[in-house]
Amino acid sequence: MKNRFRGTLVGAAVGDAMGMCVEEIPFDEVILYYGGKITDICEPHPASPSSFLKKGENSSEFEIVLLVARSIVEKKRIDVRDIIEKYIQFYEKEEKHSYVDPAFLVAIEALKEGRDIGRGGMSVEGILPAIPIGMYHYTNPLLAVEGTKAVVMLTHRNEVALDGASVLAVSIGEALQGRYYLEEEYGYFLEFLKTFVKTKEVMEYIDKVKALLDRDADYEEAIDEIGNGSYVLEALFQAIFVFLKTPSDAENVIIHAVNSYGKYGGDTDAIGLIAGALAGAYNGEENIPARWKTKLVKYKEIVELADRLYSVALH
Repeated sequence: MKNRFRGTLVGAAVGDAMGMCVEEIPFDEVILYYGGKITDICEPHPASPSSFLKKGENSSEFEIVLLVARSIVEKKRIDVRDIIEKYIQFYEKEEKHSYVDPAFLVAIEALKEGRDIGRGGMSVEGILPAIPIGMYHYTNPLLAVEGTKAVVMLTHRNEVALDGASVLAVSIGEALQGRYYLEEEYGYFLEFLKTFVKTKEVMEYIDKVKALLDRDADYEEAIDEIGNGSYVLEALFQAIFVFLKTPSDAENVIIHAVNSYGKYGGDTDAIGLIAGALAGAYNGEENIPARWKTKLVKYKEIVELADRLYSVALH
């Protein structure tokens, strides 16, 4: 199980580090600049929002995952007060969030000033705390959902975003446990996710994923039907589709996730991050190619944090 915990965070980091290179870059520009699909951790495209980062570094989206994971490890529980403090520290370090969704930052500013955030944003950044919380409560999906909602509501109070966060938390826990043989049992897995969903919109996206898998749709078809933008349900369910397409092959999952820019560009770092986390949770760290892991700037720190989170989750 420790290997799967490592795989979750390392897979997320690799997917983010590769996906940020081509975020918002359309297909023809990717081909022109890289000569084809990206299959390795590389320098970000000059027009990517991450162009200021170096090869193997991670975007602000993965920093949010690390932030919540560190809080759980330090406090040995989900401490919303501590997470608020860490969010405010994150907000005050401008270089860390040069392109994070403005609604996320506005919500943190409101927390800092004691103001109400209203319904908050609808961006995928807001649901990423579900990954470490899903790891912490991996054997208990009800607690995973409860803890996830408590944290996600700090920045996103829209029911659709909260449902999306619940789906992500439960997906991580189920992938870690490996209770489903997903090549054949993806339908049961998707139906299980529905039991934690209240909104019609999220139900519809789950059904879209199942329909695409049932007819063995290709990746471009999924981009057309699900979308690949930073809207929470597009990035989340694009990642889930890519993962469930070849669940036992983490390398293939990550490559297709980070190349899900389509004709017009997409939120490839978020899609890569979520799909990489799921593939790493399901298969363990050894299924993630060494050529990627060795290029992660924070690889040792990520593995150490995963091990500590595993120890906390056991108790």
